[in-house]
Amino acid sequence: MKKTILLFLVSMFLFVGCKNEVKKVEKVETDPVTVQLTVVNNTGKPLPTHATWGDNVKDQKYTIPVNETYVMKSNTHSPQGTIFIIQPQAPENKEGTGVCDPANGNAQQSYGYWSGAAHITADWVKNASNPTPETHFPGSYWKFKIDVENAGDPMREKVTFSIAEQCEN
Repeated sequence: MKKTILLFLVSMFLFVGCKNEVKKVEKVETDPVTVQLTVVNNTGKPLPTHATWGDNVKDQKYTIPVNETYVMKSNTHSPQGTIFIIQPQAPENKEGTGVCDPANGNAQQSYGYWSGAAHITADWVKNASNPTPETHFPGSYWKFKIDVENAGDPMREKVTFSIAEQCEN
């Protein structure tokens, strides 16, 4: 009797465990990346970034750690495209007794998508990135700089952010 029950249990285990069932896996595809920007943070402070349309997500934000690199990406297919925003944080003053004004800078580059390709619609200069040596306003007591490689290439452009000038106190 024990052998019969044991044989029955083993048979059921094998029957249930060896059931060959084919499951259909559905692959979800996303649009390919149409715009990307490599950002290097040499500012001495964390560097907040924001893409108004990122890779399959609206308002994608990321903070780049000091001395690190991040690739901002977007798969926009809209003529309105996306805006990549980078906000360098104010450095300490030259005396090391406080933070400069304003508390952060603002750099933007705008992109659009038409005719099967992405295009830069307003670059760092046209968007008046500030405070920089080229664009600053009264009350801006420090400046950052943007070094650009492969300027104008929506897939290969690389920007390095660093502090160009600290404030006095």
